[in-house]
Amino acid sequence: MKPSFSNLEVIKFALGMEESGIEFYEEHAKNAKGEVKELFLRLADDERKHASYFQELFDNATSNSDSFGYMFDESVTGFFNEYAKSEGFNREQKQINSVKEAIAEGIATESITIAYYEDILKYSKDKTVETLKVLIAEEEEHLEKLKKTI
Repeated sequence: MKPSFSNLEVIKFALGMEESGIEFYEEHAKNAKGEVKELFLRLADDERKHASYFQELFDNATSNSDSFGYMFDESVTGFFNEYAKSEGFNREQKQINSVKEAIAEGIATESITIAYYEDILKYSKDKTVETLKVLIAEEEEHLEKLKKTI
């Protein structure tokens, strides 16, 4: 039996991904200059908008019901973490010493994120599919912006 993810589970996970993206791009914008700095700041702003959008979706969905507490259960969080690790998020965390390395890491992260969302898409239905397609399109746009800088 394959797992099935609810829209709320996907949104909860997406929030974490977007928050990590904000931190990554803001941190590396500090060491960048010119167009690359502007790109990193725009990408961080995009991630912030995505996070705000997903937080709003989550808040609206959960404000009408108190039956979603299980999503904060340690076993559900553990499942998402283990699934992510099995899909490549446990890459070696190396020190990034240049803007070029930050761009390469951004490209790798966006690529893995897209693949992760596409994999979850296989196990999703209804509104979750729509949400994931929006996420994938946004992350593909980020990937293309980063690729244009190299």
